[in-house]
Amino acid sequence: MDIYNAPIIIFAFNRLDTLKRCVTSLQKNTEAKDSDLFVFVDGAREKHDGEAEKVWAVQQYVLSITGFKSVNHRFSKTNRGLAQSIISGTTEIINKYGRVIVVEDDLYLSKSFLRYMNEMLNRYKNDTKVMQVSGYGSKLKKSDDYTWDVYLNERAQSWSWGTWKDRWECVDWDVKDFTQLQTSKKLQRAFCERGSDLYGMLKGYMDGRNNSWYIRFNYSMYKQHKYSVCPVRSLVRNDGFTAEATHCNTYNRYKIDFEEHHEGQFHVPERLTPNERIMRDAVKYWSLRYRIYGKLRTYWMKLTKKQQ
Repeated sequence: MDIYNAPIIIFAFNRLDTLKRCVTSLQKNTEAKDSDLFVFVDGAREKHDGEAEKVWAVQQYVLSITGFKSVNHRFSKTNRGLAQSIISGTTEIINKYGRVIVVEDDLYLSKSFLRYMNEMLNRYKNDTKVMQVSGYGSKLKKSDDYTWDVYLNERAQSWSWGTWKDRWECVDWDVKDFTQLQTSKKLQRAFCERGSDLYGMLKGYMDGRNNSWYIRFNYSMYKQHKYSVCPVRSLVRNDGFTAEATHCNTYNRYKIDFEEHHEGQFHVPERLTPNERIMRDAVKYWSLRYRIYGKLRTYWMKLTKKQQ
């Protein structure tokens, strides 16, 4: 099905305030009224006091959402976890519509986010080197010789993304060739050129220490030599680095140049080509130096909090 406005999926859990901010920011997009919205709310975890009440409050809010072409919900009775929720939820919607726009409940979106995402999904749908599009972009060093509003990124993005059915279906969720990667330092180094955390994250999944959908998507993108299309000025910011966050209770080392509203058209080429300087700059926040700094700042924040 070839549509202009892709369906929007929000994956939510137990944080009502961040979800409200996320939805409110989406409602400010002109394209919202012509977009179908699907909200997946995961179930409460066992032995987490008070969580069932928080999830119930999120569900009640979801039932009150307006401002979209349609509002649809999926409430899980059990806690499925983020990875299973995203893989199964995205598969369901993308099988019906052929493409999706996905956001999590702790994201705040620019007023131009939906326009950008739909334009990029339409423009690059036949460009097979593009695996996904994202409204999130790391802060880049200014350069007068790069005039486009978007760039190709070797690393996949999880803070807002869109993709197409044929790209989604080519992800190897079982990571069948992991043994080959595990036994080759050369392959590991090549993978980690997109961020020093990538091999460790993938090994963590294979060892059962995490259940990340993102690292498997990232690895498939790497194996297929594909890219993510990202904006030079980010149309997304992450508000999830709080004490209540399930996955992000850390210092936010990721810097962005947030664009609340993009005036005029997005200046985008018909076919993007990789820019090595920009791609290196885009992944610097996942370098070992930035990761160590982030861990030290996180430790200091937690230590200071305990002393208060």
